[in-house]
Amino acid sequence: MLLRILLLTCLSLVLVVNANDDDYAQLINRLYNLSTDNNYLYTIDNIENNLYIPSYDSNLQDYTTIDKLNTPPNELLNDIIPSLEQYANYGYSDAYLKLADLYLFGNFSLPTNYQKAKNYYEKSIEIHPNGHGYFMLGFIHSTGLFGEFPIDLEKGLLYYQFGVENGDKNALLVMAYKLFKGIGIPSNCNLALSYYTRLSNLGYNWLRECPTGRIKETDYNIRISDFNGGLYGPKMSETGSSIEIQSKIFNDIKNEIEEQQLNANDHEYMNYYYKGMEYFKGDYFAKSNYSKAFNEFQKCVDLGEEIYGARNYEKLETIDKIFLSYCQVSLARLYFKGLGVDQDYNKAQKFLNLSTKILPSAEAYVYLGKIEEDGLIKPANYSKAMNYYAEAVKKKSAIANLNIALLLTKLHGDPHKSEHGKNIYSYMKNAVYYGNTEALYHLSDYFQSGLNIQIQQDLDIKCSNIVYYYRTFISRLTDFYAPHLKYAFDQLVQGNFKNSLIGYAIGAEQGFEQAQISTAYLLFQLQPLLPLPFASKPKIEFSTDRIELCMKYLERASKQGNIDATILLGDLYLNFSDYNKAFNYYRIASDKHSSHGSYKLGEMYEYGHGGDLINNSIDYFLAKRHYDNSLQYKERVDLSRNYRHAYSKAHINWALLRLRFKYLFNKKKFKQSNENGWLKAFKKLGKKQHENKKPVEKKLPSRADDHHQGTSYNDNYVEDYDIGDYLVIALTFLFFVVFFIQNVIRQIRRMRGNNRNENNNENEQNNNNNQNFNGQFNFRRGNFEFHFFAI
Repeated sequence: MLLRILLLTCLSLVLVVNANDDDYAQLINRLYNLSTDNNYLYTIDNIENNLYIPSYDSNLQDYTTIDKLNTPPNELLNDIIPSLEQYANYGYSDAYLKLADLYLFGNFSLPTNYQKAKNYYEKSIEIHPNGHGYFMLGFIHSTGLFGEFPIDLEKGLLYYQFGVENGDKNALLVMAYKLFKGIGIPSNCNLALSYYTRLSNLGYNWLRECPTGRIKETDYNIRISDFNGGLYGPKMSETGSSIEIQSKIFNDIKNEIEEQQLNANDHEYMNYYYKGMEYFKGDYFAKSNYSKAFNEFQKCVDLGEEIYGARNYEKLETIDKIFLSYCQVSLARLYFKGLGVDQDYNKAQKFLNLSTKILPSAEAYVYLGKIEEDGLIKPANYSKAMNYYAEAVKKKSAIANLNIALLLTKLHGDPHKSEHGKNIYSYMKNAVYYGNTEALYHLSDYFQSGLNIQIQQDLDIKCSNIVYYYRTFISRLTDFYAPHLKYAFDQLVQGNFKNSLIGYAIGAEQGFEQAQISTAYLLFQLQPLLPLPFASKPKIEFSTDRIELCMKYLERASKQGNIDATILLGDLYLNFSDYNKAFNYYRIASDKHSSHGSYKLGEMYEYGHGGDLINNSIDYFLAKRHYDNSLQYKERVDLSRNYRHAYSKAHINWALLRLRFKYLFNKKKFKQSNENGWLKAFKKLGKKQHENKKPVEKKLPSRADDHHQGTSYNDNYVEDYDIGDYLVIALTFLFFVVFFIQNVIRQIRRMRGNNRNENNNENEQNNNNNQNFNGQFNFRRGNFEFHFFAI
């Protein structure tokens, strides 16, 4: 009887637990499906060159921003959170995790409470070890949440390692990066490689889950400073922008086409195609809309059918052929993948074949090859598929090279043992070269398995090379590896800068260079030297602690090749009067042919701010050398990037002119300074020897060349400037002054003439498009600049 009662009790407990589990699952489902109508501080129309990060108030422990634009839904506050707390009291580890995430990330506009979040994470892992809880505790201890808690790097590493052992992907990314770069722990490339291999396997499996291939989503791994033109603004920043707003890209392409004297409005196929691509791609502010994209591509294709029919496409103009073919391929892609329309391989094949008749493209051949290889309409035909892929390879298609390599592997087995191993390796390498992401995974695998040694015995692939390939593979799949970057951007445009900082800081810890810059930018932004009287936003003051945290992330980004971060580090160290470090960072940038870095290095020599590295001495000759390099590097970059509106070089020209005048008025002092010290003593000791010896070497042409080559220079030789040089400079300056005055006089005369014309004929003056006076002088070509040349 007692046994029966015990069995009934246990059964009832199991039923209650199962019922509770079902209720908990429904609760979590309600949490994930909460609907919120968010208001945004920034949109596509106002964010460019207008992103403003307000100051951080340590007393409020938040950014001094406007009132919160969004409020948490009542269902979250009154129902879901109390229910989660109840389940947490029942011992549900996952309930503690959900509560901790809500209070740390501020999801659904919930006010953050970092202390509560930390406590809940700790309680969660006490009940049951879980990777996410360990990872978040590691993140909290490693960053201190930027002033909320003391930083404890050792404890942070310990929790990160526990996260790795419990299978957390985020913790694995952090530890792989720290091991590879030696951040907080000794560098260990082999262990980092094993971690990156595990991570890449996860990403590869995720790619392969979609048989028709995944569509590349909007990449949120961006530098938010690029919305303002970069760390130094649009005129001085040298690192390329990470921002891609599709509508603006397509408009730029249209403008380029129109510059070739082709009116985009006269070519409807082009307009339909680019409109469809805007919907297909989406951007940071608008999600992809495949249904609308389908409608635009369908209109484009129907227009071609209506006007020309399938047999008369040869009558099309070349530009119309190009875009009609693009529309047909794009429509086929949607049918092939079932995006915005029901999947239909027959229709996809129909439009692909039409496209190849009008203007064959690599993408059309790739899809036709895939239909044949996978037998999507008829039985698989590998020979036909190979022919299609070969046609696409001729057009330098990355995915065609990948598909041939994979098809050869499918047909002939392991490339290590196959007679086609060399071809497989070659096609995969070409796929990487042309930019295919999946090929990076396979080529890295070939390197690890030694296939490259078997084929290219002279090719030495090191551990760091393989890690680089895996890291590039991971960085291209941030929608899988780093969804927190999308969260960070969403919080940014809503004006929740504190939440955004958390999201970007997680990406920064994981080694994403763009996230490191975004984190640094949220901590510190360059301010104008003098507050402008018409500025709408006040100048911001930054605490030393936040600047030092910013410098930590800038240093990591600098080591990953970000030139602007390198120069900004130099500026910050210069501001802290650490001249040695500032000089080193400027030199690193200059060695990478940075115009800005060379200019800064020239300033260090000009003012003697190089610290012990240049004995705190002024060297006009080396200053001139670096200013010359700055000018040369800038012209080279402008040419390579095809800059049409490159910023003025006046600051470099002015520096060169300034050096000339400094030398002119300090020549005597310059000579005297070199007659003192060790050089004078050295010359006295060797005076007799120099009198008896004949010169056997030709003097170097300048003091700067001697210094650059690491040899001593004879101070008796001075590179004298002819007085004519200064006369030319003076005449040049006078010419510009006269030219400027003449322009002013002409403009005043035009204004007077316009006033007379206005009295005589008001309508004519209103329709006159040649006048553009709005209280400013309208010089020819819109802008007027002084350019000083160092003759």
